[in-house]
Amino acid sequence: MNKLFFTILLCVHVLGDFYFQTQKMADKKQKQFLWTVFHSLIYAACSWLLLFLFLPGLKMRYILAFAGAHAAIDIIKHAVCSLLKTRCGIRNSMYDRRNLFLIDQAAHLLTILGIAFWIGQNNITELYREEAELFFHTFDVSETVFLKWILVLLLIHKPANILIANILSGYRPEKKEVSDKKLPDENGTDRNAGRMIGTLERIIMVIFIAIGQYAAVGLVLTAKSIARYDRIAKDQVFAEYYLLGTLLSTICAIAAALIFL
Repeated sequence: MNKLFFTILLCVHVLGDFYFQTQKMADKKQKQFLWTVFHSLIYAACSWLLLFLFLPGLKMRYILAFAGAHAAIDIIKHAVCSLLKTRCGIRNSMYDRRNLFLIDQAAHLLTILGIAFWIGQNNITELYREEAELFFHTFDVSETVFLKWILVLLLIHKPANILIANILSGYRPEKKEVSDKKLPDENGTDRNAGRMIGTLERIIMVIFIAIGQYAAVGLVLTAKSIARYDRIAKDQVFAEYYLLGTLLSTICAIAAALIFL
């Protein structure tokens, strides 16, 4: 399997499934089948456009297989969830949503691996646009390194935020257990600020790891902890919740850097 094919397909998947899909769309997909179809069409259009722009020589059957596999997984997921809710009475709890998210992305990842292996027999340089080849040649940039950095930056932003939020959903302290009025991420403004801080810290960590300055990663964690020291010292429940979120964020950054860079 050509790793560059896998990297490109994974970039397209991340863009189509995370950046071109809002949380409102994701929630409506769980309730209405038409939204699943709508998302599948958007994903297919996104896949065709991005792959055509970057790999215009790629045959249409590969693009259709890529988009079709994604649609099939989403349709099966919707059908299974509806069946389980109807016959087994399973509630759409935060635990169910978390497990569903993990299973869903694992299935998508397996299909991407399969399709990348399928098209891996092609010579990828024959599929490039001439403009892309000229860009990499002019600036003396390795297309593999360039795409890997794009993929890592995409992964450590919205996908990492969603993954962390899904995992933490089962450990969020209740209001009665905390002394302050509300948690930092209980309203839109604070939640968005927390996500941006998490993204920035992961970017800094990835850069330090890429240049071999592993000890500097600890400085990032220290600086973040100092900002929350007063709250951490006074509230044990929040301290554990904060520590879990920080460790998950760190794992995402380290895993992305070590696997793809």
